Amino acid sequence: MNINTFNIQHFSTGDGAGIRSTVFLGGCPLRCPWCHNPECFENTKTMTDEEVIASLVHDKEFYDRSGGGITVSGGEPLARLDECIFILEKMKKRGINTALDTALPIKDLPLEKLVELTDTFLVDVKTTDAEAFKNVCRGDLDVVFENIDKLAKLGADIIFRIPLIPGFNVDVDGDGPDPIDGIIEFISKYNYKFTVHGFHRLGSGKYADLGMTYAYADVEQMSKDKVKAIKERFLAKGLVEAKI
Repeated sequence: MNINTFNIQHFSTGDGAGIRSTVFLGGCPLRCPWCHNPECFENTKTMTDEEVIASLVHDKEFYDRSGGGITVSGGEPLARLDECIFILEKMKKRGINTALDTALPIKDLPLEKLVELTDTFLVDVKTTDAEAFKNVCRGDLDVVFENIDKLAKLGADIIFRIPLIPGFNVDVDGDGPDPIDGIIEFISKYNYKFTVHGFHRLGSGKYADLGMTYAYADVEQMSKDKVKAIKERFLAKGLVEAKI
């Protein structure tokens, strides 16, 4: 089997507990204009399954010492479902902790199987506005919320990850309802931890390299104080921040 991956990042400390290796699978049905991995839109690079597994297993000693493991990310890893499941199965057989970084935008997923193979789901919650999600990200929010609800009922371990995007889910003018309130209300229904991630332009150079237009080139990166203030609003509702 060939696996479509545009990167394997070793010694990652932001994609789950402990030291991890993150494999980024190509392909994504969404088109979030702030995406910092636009190379995922082009399915051009492949590695053999043996190469991918060997690369991930190579750091098992570091996983074991740190309480880490591997994370399958993207793009949207579930857009390459067979490859994603293959990697998760191989890691579980080796006793390696697994995490899946996903926005859950795909219908009819084998969620029972994924729960068996995945120790932690890192689930993006970008908005609770279905129209905005459809028009901006080109996704169906009903599908996302249905998948989250099914995972919760299956007893999955979930960490909600909220990207803070000025003008999309963060009110920049202060003259209307703040979309963050909807996200807080939504995740409050579940007994799961969260993380917030301030908007940055670290992937902007990739767009130029790929001959693509970066729609957020003129949007300022969020200050640490702004991110902290938003995080405090989650904490004030009794939500617990995940330390990853």
